[in-house]
Amino acid sequence: MKKTAQAAQATTEFRLALAAGEGQYVEFKEQVSDGLAREMVAFANAGGGSIYVGVADNRQIKGLKITNRLLSQVQDIARKCEPPINVTLVPFKYRGVDLLRILVDEGGEKPYGCSAGYFLRTGPSSQKMNRGELVRFLRGVGEVRFDEMPCEGFRYPADFSAAAFRSFLGAANITSKGLAREDLLINLGLAERRGRSLILNNAGSLFFARQPRRFHLQSRITCLLFQGTQKTHILDRRDFDGRLPENVDEAMKFLRQHLPVRYEITSLHRREIPALPEAALREAVLNAVIHRDYFERGGVVMVELYQDRLQIINPGGLPPGLRLEDLGRFSLPRNPLLADLFLRLGYVERAGSGIARIRAAIAEAGLPKPEFESNFFFTVRFPLLSDSPQNDAAKEVKSGAKSGTKSGAKSGPATQQASVLQFCRTPQPLTELMALFGRSDRTKFRRNVIEPLLEAGWLARTVPDRPRSRFQQYVITPAGRKQLARQPAKLP
Repeated sequence: MKKTAQAAQATTEFRLALAAGEGQYVEFKEQVSDGLAREMVAFANAGGGSIYVGVADNRQIKGLKITNRLLSQVQDIARKCEPPINVTLVPFKYRGVDLLRILVDEGGEKPYGCSAGYFLRTGPSSQKMNRGELVRFLRGVGEVRFDEMPCEGFRYPADFSAAAFRSFLGAANITSKGLAREDLLINLGLAERRGRSLILNNAGSLFFARQPRRFHLQSRITCLLFQGTQKTHILDRRDFDGRLPENVDEAMKFLRQHLPVRYEITSLHRREIPALPEAALREAVLNAVIHRDYFERGGVVMVELYQDRLQIINPGGLPPGLRLEDLGRFSLPRNPLLADLFLRLGYVERAGSGIARIRAAIAEAGLPKPEFESNFFFTVRFPLLSDSPQNDAAKEVKSGAKSGTKSGAKSGPATQQASVLQFCRTPQPLTELMALFGRSDRTKFRRNVIEPLLEAGWLARTVPDRPRSRFQQYVITPAGRKQLARQPAKLP
């Protein structure tokens, strides 16, 4: 009864496969030969698939004589692969012709090889992997995981930040219960004992090293603000090379500072609405940090903000067997230890939910869908609406007037304010701005010149959470650049 059902299903699926032709999950073969091994290992190394024997490449149905000897030959080919591949053989008829379906599941012991080498299904063909591709494949499928490898050169406790570890335990709500710090690290999967020494792995050092950049230059996040839509003029650049959670937090501060906002005025209150929802941005940055390929030592996570888009790029495309259309449905973490640490901190809700949360947040905000690309890099791109308030300074001026913006920013910046915007194309401290105009009264200058520009959204603080910080500087926003283009100013 089971064989009858399998044959009926094979007939139905073959009809669909014949109409579509060969592809990622379908291969046609005229006859059984040793060449079947290549297709078997290619499917097992990818997402599985079906090989229909008795059909030519041009979809012409040839048929074949199915015997026990033929079925044994196919099983023998599968067993000779390394490691052996489990296949399901389903003889069936199509329009009165005998055919054979060889169903190959995705393998659980990748990579699979045969006497001809290692193959990977890519679209309608099975491609042989060279040495470099095989190395990347091994990394991608988790046979060699960067975050689990010992951190070369790391010396415990000299290179270890006890303060960072205490902060992590508190944020993750982990109690020691009388355990020594070393035992906690071992229980978290971040270290192992070798004689009298404690050896931290890369995940442990990325989170708890005093100076992570000494061991992992590639862990840096570089944030760039560009003028216009091309990589021609950089308005602001920040490189964050601390511990991973700190890098994520700093990248988010950069985006809060530079992403345009629109204002919603209700009565006497003004509400700022970012051009992109913070939940989506945070997930995208975390996705780049957690799932990047840390073996690529020359690449870093890039956060690039242009006038018309934000794109976040990380080295390492999708792992083998995972396609763009699978995003949000399946998860194959490249660095599971890093994912677990961020999960414990509450940075992510659950493993594998990042892409779905990005899409949901963008959809809820009514914004254009994010775009995803994967090759040697993985890119998520957020379009910025060209007609949104962040690109229309006049709307921000109107909002500023309603909310009681001080003089000089109701219909446009005053001459001195326009000069401040011009000078702040690169971040500037208050003292430099005051010296530029020969002003000595800090309070009046801030109240009459700086604060109206901040209210209008044309100027931003580089340390937004601490307005009176001694490290505070001011930088023009995209809306400010738009306004300045309408009212050019000359520096005094």
